[in-house]
Amino acid sequence: MPEYRQNPLTREWIILSSERQTRPSEFLDQPARRDSAACPFCLGNEHETPEELVRYTSRGSKDAWSVRVVPNKYPAVTAAECTPVDRPECNDDCLFRAAPALGQHDVIIESPRHVVSLTDLTPAETELLFRAYRDRIAFHRAAGKARYVQAFKNVGPLAGASMEHSHSQLMALEQLPQNIQRDAAIAESYFRRTERSLLRAVVQGELAAGTRVVVQSDSYVAFCPFASRFPYEVCVVAENSGSPFDELQSGELGELAGIVREIIGRIERALGPVAYNYYLRPAPFDIASPRQYDWHIEIFPRLVKVAGFEWSTGIFINTVSPEAAAQTLRTSP
Repeated sequence: MPEYRQNPLTREWIILSSERQTRPSEFLDQPARRDSAACPFCLGNEHETPEELVRYTSRGSKDAWSVRVVPNKYPAVTAAECTPVDRPECNDDCLFRAAPALGQHDVIIESPRHVVSLTDLTPAETELLFRAYRDRIAFHRAAGKARYVQAFKNVGPLAGASMEHSHSQLMALEQLPQNIQRDAAIAESYFRRTERSLLRAVVQGELAAGTRVVVQSDSYVAFCPFASRFPYEVCVVAENSGSPFDELQSGELGELAGIVREIIGRIERALGPVAYNYYLRPAPFDIASPRQYDWHIEIFPRLVKVAGFEWSTGIFINTVSPEAAAQTLRTSP
């Protein structure tokens, strides 16, 4: 029968209802891969993007670059107000608040080749991608303007991608998002009561249960969360290290890149070339103690439509139990 489950990290509820798998037309059409056309992200077209911020080259690569970071041509946030806007002063009772959306919006081009998914990258390119995440987060921490940095990847139009060529985005935000404030407050409250990281406690519980664990490496564990919002949602966490993401060393980054690539490969082998999102959730820069909030990566294929009930209540309906999803991904060849 349908079951409510609560996410211990966010205190949000989901409904697990396997019965709804039998509904017609539930699963979204899979994105079709297109032939490469004139793509501004491909090797030789560097002049079609804004001037790069940094580039990385794989050892032994014959190409001029392997990964490039460039400013987003169409940024969601900007470094400064381009056009001054008259805004009346707003007191505590103000109903219509507005403020400039300040920050920096980068695009990380993940390969000079026209590839689509993370699994199309070479292991060296994947490691350089995660190095770029680390370095850009460290850059913004040192710059002292941002309060939070969000790195994310959209693959396929159903996941919100507007460009087919494999890329990620990274946004440095001068305002802390509300859900990050909430999650950090929950983690801080748990840490004050127990002197333990909430996410670390969740990981230990998942390892003890075992039924939702997909892959475990020397340093990382990937599992389908107890209160997964989406079918085949996977969370990747460092098993023991409490280091901020931007302090990870090369060996740790390579291992992490490998396990994320493996998880997406298992999803694609089990479900086909599905659209997906993932995001890296580091701790806010101004968190009281780095021990209380652990970074993690959340991966979810875009299999189902989010409809009226989810938008109106904030409660997601998941039609595949995380236990069943983990079993499928564990046994995916």
